[in-house]
Amino acid sequence: MNTHTTRRALIGGAGLFAVAGGLAITSQAKGASLPAVDRTAWDQAFKEMTIAAAEDDANAAGFDALHDAADKETQDILYAEFERLGEVRHDATWALFAIPAPDHAALLWKTEYLFGDDMAASGSSPSWAAHVMDWYMADQRRLLGPEAR
Repeated sequence: MNTHTTRRALIGGAGLFAVAGGLAITSQAKGASLPAVDRTAWDQAFKEMTIAAAEDDANAAGFDALHDAADKETQDILYAEFERLGEVRHDATWALFAIPAPDHAALLWKTEYLFGDDMAASGSSPSWAAHVMDWYMADQRRLLGPEAR
């Protein structure tokens, strides 16, 4: 994604509107088909999320040792970078999550992110926000089709 990609273009504009600082998918009548999904947008966002996660993990791996051995000024710089990379990872993950899943593998990724091992370890999901669950359920309805209802 380049710096000129808008969130609406990234998500594909599939019946979305701004709500309380987030996005929500407008309700669809039961049995209505949802619009086609841009696989390229998902793949690009997944790549960006993967890169952001790897950079954040690499930085976090040595953060404590570097931070503890540094002077106050260097600690502040290290902490600012630690926070920046965490925010980049967070933003990339939720930008990906907002894109409609193009297939069952993408839906499985979303399911595991919400309800997988991380949830079992902490006892809570990364998000139970209504707009996140709306995205998730819209993917379920679209990919499972009307025969699953």
